[in-house]
Amino acid sequence: MSKRIFRDRKLLPLPPSGSRGRRALRYAFVFTTGGLAALLLLRFIPLPTQDLGPARVRTTARLGGGNTAVLIPPLGQISAKTHAMPMTFGIELVQLDIPRLGVSVSTDEGREALQARIQSDLADALRRTGVLLVVAGTLIGALVGALMPYRKWKYILAAAMGGFVAVTALFGLALVTFDPKGWDEPKYTGTLARAPDMLEAVNRSLGSLDNLRDRFEVASQRISDLVTLLARPLDDPAGGTKAILHVSDIHSNPLGVEVTRQLARQFGVSAVIDTGDLTSFGNPVEARVGDLIDGFPVPYVFVPGNHDSTANRAELDTIEEVTLLDGETATVGGLDVLGWADPTFTASNRITTEEGNAEREEEAALVAEGVAELTPDVLAVHDQRLAEDSYGEVPLVLAGHTHERDSRIEDGTILLVVGSTGATGLGSFTIEADLPYEAQVIYFRDGLPSAVDYVSFRSLGSEFDIQRQVLEVGEQFLEESQTP
Repeated sequence: MSKRIFRDRKLLPLPPSGSRGRRALRYAFVFTTGGLAALLLLRFIPLPTQDLGPARVRTTARLGGGNTAVLIPPLGQISAKTHAMPMTFGIELVQLDIPRLGVSVSTDEGREALQARIQSDLADALRRTGVLLVVAGTLIGALVGALMPYRKWKYILAAAMGGFVAVTALFGLALVTFDPKGWDEPKYTGTLARAPDMLEAVNRSLGSLDNLRDRFEVASQRISDLVTLLARPLDDPAGGTKAILHVSDIHSNPLGVEVTRQLARQFGVSAVIDTGDLTSFGNPVEARVGDLIDGFPVPYVFVPGNHDSTANRAELDTIEEVTLLDGETATVGGLDVLGWADPTFTASNRITTEEGNAEREEEAALVAEGVAELTPDVLAVHDQRLAEDSYGEVPLVLAGHTHERDSRIEDGTILLVVGSTGATGLGSFTIEADLPYEAQVIYFRDGLPSAVDYVSFRSLGSEFDIQRQVLEVGEQFLEESQTP
């Protein structure tokens, strides 16, 4: 006999126990839906502008890749991966008190006071942003609950609680996992002219973040340096380093040469190292691309690739600004560079790709002998196969050939492979393609590579996408550089 209770003065059976499970599932569904809706609609929540020292900024938060982005028109945007949670923080400059900024940056004491003010304002801005986002997330969750077919206050409250918990957890965990070392490798998007200043503003001294423990202190220092750029450019944007521009695989594209010229000027490099395939088909007329290098602002070191014919190599070697290297070293920017030309010419199709690769792998032993004898600071080859036996014997290897970016460490040697600086060459004009022009600006400190800016863009006049990476060579090279 089933249990019975009194309800409204009548004997009614208890509801089946399964209905309680269905209600629990319904609550869970409403709670989860409210939370997801709050997260997805974060980007549409309007946030008021806030003071940040002499600047007025707008903060944003949305689902993303764990980045913090600082947008300062007209300089561009600097971003870095700073936390583990899938939320992107944004700080956009909307107004700047120029007279007040000018007074602040005129003295060292003023700059320190500016950073302290931005640090205090940044903490307040993040707190206000967090509160506003949590409130908005809760309201979004409640609205979603009200629009659901159940339309009961308990379900509306469950959905509101879902929005509250989701936004609070995401925002809070993003702050807890915030790591200022992410600024070691910032990414810049904007006009090329200010790229060196912008990158150096957030990374003026590599490795200095180890001594800065306060996360707000680090962030405020970076933001104050960026804001200061609007009042005056930074002195010595290279930060005491020497820079070399690495290009490759221009493949007779005149725009690739113009890109190289622009980058050499804007970044103030000491020299250009071209790791081959400056030409493409081996035709004598292609050697005329060398006329575009005539009058280059810095020395141009050329290491021939497998698309540079013997005749074109000889013609390019006659240009005054060009130093062609094949088993020899040249000193540029205080660095000894060993260049080893590709031993093959494959554009004629007289040998297969497999035969060419086998020949390069055999040549690698000779390259290693040259490295052991000449002890260069940099080994430049077209195909990284030529350097395979030299890892651990030279601090840095530069290569191209694959048209794809690569960066890794082999036995303490840093290998940097650059994509096509000519967007794969003239072929990009004859087919529908949207390939980027790519190059690397490599910084050296005390004769060793310390950082690289990877430059990528789609066309002249478009915005440049520049990402910095910190470089660390093996201990054997550090010990050698410290030996008196």
